[in-house]
Amino acid sequence: VKGAGAEVKKVALHGASQSYAQKGREASRALDGNLDSGWSIKGRTGKASRAVFQFKEPVTWKKGMKLIVKLDQIYIHQMTLGRFRLSLTGMVGAKASGLPAEVQWALAADAKGRTGAQRETLIRQFMDTSKVYKKMRDRIAALKRRMPKYPTTLVMTERRAEHRRVTRIHHRGEFLKPTEAVEPGTPEVLHPYPKGMRKDRLGFARWVVSDQNPLLGRVVMNRAWQAFFGKGLVTTIEDFGTRGAAPTHPKLLDYLAVEFVKRKYDMKAMHKLMVMSATYRQASRRSSRILEVDPKNELYTHGPRVRLEAEQVRDQALGATGLLTRKIGGPSVFPPQPPGVTALAWGSNAWRTSKGADRYRRGLYTYSKRTAPYAAFALFDAPSGEVTCTKREQSNTPLQALTLLNDVVFMEGAQALGRYLVEKGPVGRDAKIRVAFRRVLVRRPTAYEVAVIGKFYEKQLARLKKGELDGKKLLGNQVGKAGSQLNEMAAWTAVVRVLLNLDETIMKP
Repeated sequence: VKGAGAEVKKVALHGASQSYAQKGREASRALDGNLDSGWSIKGRTGKASRAVFQFKEPVTWKKGMKLIVKLDQIYIHQMTLGRFRLSLTGMVGAKASGLPAEVQWALAADAKGRTGAQRETLIRQFMDTSKVYKKMRDRIAALKRRMPKYPTTLVMTERRAEHRRVTRIHHRGEFLKPTEAVEPGTPEVLHPYPKGMRKDRLGFARWVVSDQNPLLGRVVMNRAWQAFFGKGLVTTIEDFGTRGAAPTHPKLLDYLAVEFVKRKYDMKAMHKLMVMSATYRQASRRSSRILEVDPKNELYTHGPRVRLEAEQVRDQALGATGLLTRKIGGPSVFPPQPPGVTALAWGSNAWRTSKGADRYRRGLYTYSKRTAPYAAFALFDAPSGEVTCTKREQSNTPLQALTLLNDVVFMEGAQALGRYLVEKGPVGRDAKIRVAFRRVLVRRPTAYEVAVIGKFYEKQLARLKKGELDGKKLLGNQVGKAGSQLNEMAAWTAVVRVLLNLDETIMKP
């Protein structure tokens, strides 16, 4: 206690009580002088709890006096304080109660002078705790448990202005040496921050999408261009600064940026504009003359030829074979992958493969763990998620071809389309080939391609009939639906496996 004369006097505490405490961790443990003990509410975390400490000796309160409370928090048991507040009362013999504060205030008020809100508070407390209404409360609780649980996510909210933290520059990056405070702002080389606009996250978002921002349209359109053409107009997509590359077509980048703003940031409209352009619709074939003049396609003398991204490789196979689940939204799923992939990952639980439609969701919904990424995605150069990735590198390895041939997802896709060709496909070998080819490669096959695939089909069918190949293994879970057509269905499955493994299948033509 700090008196009016600036003298400080220590006041001893005793008589601790609490509304709740972990067994063996009562509030009195905070006063026993042992730093290894203390009050803990483990088992009731996240709910309001109270502790009351009494002065050992009476304190006469005088005008100008201050109460100074020093809290020592020891982290040995990882039970840190969350939101808390302190209050002082002159009530003699006060003890902590399990009742909510508003109920205690209502009880302390004179019965005749209680307000309508206080009476309603007491009635609600009685209904929530009385044995008379226990059966009704249990019925209500059971009904609430039956209500559907919607997925939730954590959202970061900004502190109010009066509670905003002070941000300081740290000398040489040392967090123990804070220096001058800094205020939120934007780079002076860019457009000015609007006067009167609050310097918070909403204000910054509005500054970013301002018509005066010279970077937003260029950066976004450059990324969209890279998605379609394999590289951006500014090749250093992660760096638009002075150390980045200059745009190969600055006027085109300016046009796209301005058009993006004019179309009110409509991404679909800009995507349509790009893919319907004559530049994108060119064939990817290159003559020796073009290779000599424009080897890196910087002049866009031919169409882009880049591989689909990892998630798209899988989605394309599922879509072509009729297995893709087109549901939008929902929690992550666990598509099939080789057993043991996650077994050695740190803190990894068993990979419980999803069943039903969830087995064939888009790659976007695949569960991702940094220490054990989905195997097929990793093989096709998907980033691990440990660092920000603005541009994916592309490799070409034998493991990728083996994945397209043998991975469970691609095998099941081949089996599904093989069964479709036998049961619902057109009559005739060549007609079935044209359907399968169109489904996978999105174009009509040439007569030569039909003839080559036809010979492959006949060869596999002959091997199956001779017993050189096991049709049951090729068909997997489709065996029970094959019946007398087992060999034909297995042969078409082999054909689809080849089509899914073609270079053209996973490349933008």
